[in-house]
Amino acid sequence: GTGSTITARFDTITMIATSPLLLLLWFACLASHSAAFTCPQHSKPITALYAAKKQKKKASGGGGGFGGSKAKSTPTSVTPASADIQSLEKQWDNFASITDLEIFPQGDPESSDYRHFIVADVFVRIGPEDKDSNPGTGWFRTGKLVAADDIDINIAFALQRGLILWTAAAMWPQLAAKGQAAAKLMQVGFMPPSMNMADESEPALDDEESEDVQIPQRVSIKNDVSLKNIGFRPDYNPKGFTYKRRERSAMKAKKSGLDEIMDIDD
Repeated sequence: GTGSTITARFDTITMIATSPLLLLLWFACLASHSAAFTCPQHSKPITALYAAKKQKKKASGGGGGFGGSKAKSTPTSVTPASADIQSLEKQWDNFASITDLEIFPQGDPESSDYRHFIVADVFVRIGPEDKDSNPGTGWFRTGKLVAADDIDINIAFALQRGLILWTAAAMWPQLAAKGQAAAKLMQVGFMPPSMNMADESEPALDDEESEDVQIPQRVSIKNDVSLKNIGFRPDYNPKGFTYKRRERSAMKAKKSGLDEIMDIDD
């Protein structure tokens, strides 16, 4: 209801105001609308992402990096998703609408109603201060990202980077506790999609799992890319935030479809 929405938003605003790391991330995202992002992932491979991972390891010799590409992203007029509740709601809705809560496209690719998309598991960490220091934290499973209609998944990460980091800082006290100085060291990573989802008690990935985390490549972003064709959903609601409207509708539709099939079979 309206009252619960207002309360959730008030709680989140209070959370941002009392957390230096969240506040710094929020202002940074307002000030920067064209920076490329980096992220990891963790799960069982799908063809496109697995091939990219193998190619990256061959080029760079293993974990991390930008897949051998050193080029900086070309400035773009496409406005990234902002780091706030309204943007999280929109991108969460987009994720549910595009994927229908699946991690792989369903149906016949030759069908007129088929829609291609790629999902990735999303991770966030606070990285090392320099190459000789240990990482500030391990990789924390944060959510899932989708890129539809042949949009490069690296572009989907670039345009939602600020939102992902802001959400992760709200989800994981281990990240927020590092303070303002750590905000610039936050990194996003990804792995192929899986059915795995985190809860508040899940630890960071161990060293072996972390080897599979990939960093998105820096890519140029075309002006015709729309935020409506990409999405992000956290694995669970950040503190002070409750939102699953589109997902509830999708699940009701799935249940109604199943009931209809059962009636026909009877």
